[in-house]
Amino acid sequence: MNKNTVDSTIYDADYYLKDGYGGDVSRFIQSLEEPSPLVDYPIEVADLKKGERVLDVGCGIGRLLYACAKRGCIVEGYDYSKDALSIAQKGVDALPDEFKKNARLNNDDVKNIPSTIKYDVIFMCDVVEHLYDWELKVLFDKLKELLNPVTGRLIIHTAPNRWYINFIFPLKRILSLPKTLRRKKGIRYKRSKYFYDLSMHVNEQTPVSLRKHLKIFDAKVWCLDGSSNLISILTKKFCGCDIWAVARVKKARK
Repeated sequence: MNKNTVDSTIYDADYYLKDGYGGDVSRFIQSLEEPSPLVDYPIEVADLKKGERVLDVGCGIGRLLYACAKRGCIVEGYDYSKDALSIAQKGVDALPDEFKKNARLNNDDVKNIPSTIKYDVIFMCDVVEHLYDWELKVLFDKLKELLNPVTGRLIIHTAPNRWYINFIFPLKRILSLPKTLRRKKGIRYKRSKYFYDLSMHVNEQTPVSLRKHLKIFDAKVWCLDGSSNLISILTKKFCGCDIWAVARVKKARK
């Protein structure tokens, strides 16, 4: 079995802060009170309720963790990156005093959480594409143990959708080429240097492949694409750039 893993030191402060926040931690702290689709949407999908116990797998710099804690949930964030957790701790410190006790950060492996602990909501946002298949198998088995069998919801986001990258994105580029070439500076296309970094994105998914990974759950998988481009509007449900899923523990058959 392939036992490759991604080196956790790749995920340094520059990875988390350079593109979105200009490398400025204070700018990140200020942004925690601003709306963010990758925070607001998973919380909406989870139908998050005050007092619920939440696990944020691969919490990164803690935007989602901050929002959950401020909603009155008891949230634990786990991440391999020490740089990420150092920044996330600054976010926890910025929480109003009555919510600081709601958040806890852990530089540890989720597999070390005792299976006696059960979570109402587990978030796994932008993690799947950074793990090899063997790691996903072990992790999903563990998350199934940790998910409350009655109320538990596992919320997953992964991007980019491999179908989108292989088919939709090239088509959009071709159709937009005449307009692009009319610009004085020629073709202008900017992506984060991490978007296609194969040293990090080692396991990009399709809706079908993600559904296979979630076969031990009752799972719903769908795509979204925030682009107003006509192609994206027509294909977003099955070929959008972003893949989302909600998984629950399978109910025992009577």
